[in-house]
Amino acid sequence: MLASFKHYVSVASCFAKLAVQRQLEYPLFLVSWLLMIPIQYFSGIWMLKIIVDRFQPLNGWDFPELTFLYGLGLISHGILVVFFINTWHIDNMVINGGFDRLLLRPMNVFFQLVASYVNFIGLIDCIPGIVIFLYGCHIVGFDWSLANIGKLLLVLLGGVLIRAALFIALGTIAFWTKRNASMVGFALSMLERATMYPLSMYPYILQAIFTFLIPIGFISFYPAAEFLGKSNGVLELPLSFALWTPTIGIVCFLLAHWVFRMGMKKYESAGS
Repeated sequence: MLASFKHYVSVASCFAKLAVQRQLEYPLFLVSWLLMIPIQYFSGIWMLKIIVDRFQPLNGWDFPELTFLYGLGLISHGILVVFFINTWHIDNMVINGGFDRLLLRPMNVFFQLVASYVNFIGLIDCIPGIVIFLYGCHIVGFDWSLANIGKLLLVLLGGVLIRAALFIALGTIAFWTKRNASMVGFALSMLERATMYPLSMYPYILQAIFTFLIPIGFISFYPAAEFLGKSNGVLELPLSFALWTPTIGIVCFLLAHWVFRMGMKKYESAGS
């Protein structure tokens, strides 16, 4: 058991080194990404500032609170982009025969899917998110107690798992449909909007969907509402949302892994 674990860690380390080397082969792409991502995220926070200044707080959430909410969501997105970006491209692997290589190797297929491409460039997504979140913490007067730091880490873990579960499940659809890029693109847009604004501003039916069916409200909204002492307007649960978010994340991730295993049974080799 221990030897197997060490072997998988060693393989993951080799995958990571190879991924970094591949990405550093194109320095101009790295520079363009370094310029584009911060502009995208900081323009998002600027848009929130304009909306609040010209109109009014969004369902009781002012600019400092929205900044905290937005930054919290961006960090989990950045971590997802680093470790789970391969789940966005399962359809290409199915069509081009790349998935065959995973099946031929004497290792867990799901592990290979996740570990075979660590997106080093995705760290660029994390940095603006951390900056925006820290700025939000500063202007809301966030209490950096050990308890709150521990809760934040749990929330981030759960948020990453919820995001990963969604894209694993969507990626698995490619085993049946071959193409799913439009669904992945829609999910990215949906997650951006749903984690950027307070969930309580949406119609009740959407609040219910994003709480019980696709629980992305637990990525940032419910934890942020608890941290900031705001009413979430929808859900009251025993215990802290810092405990619910990782719990829901683990459940969603396990369900997505089960769906992935079911999808593999429908996989048809590209023959290449």
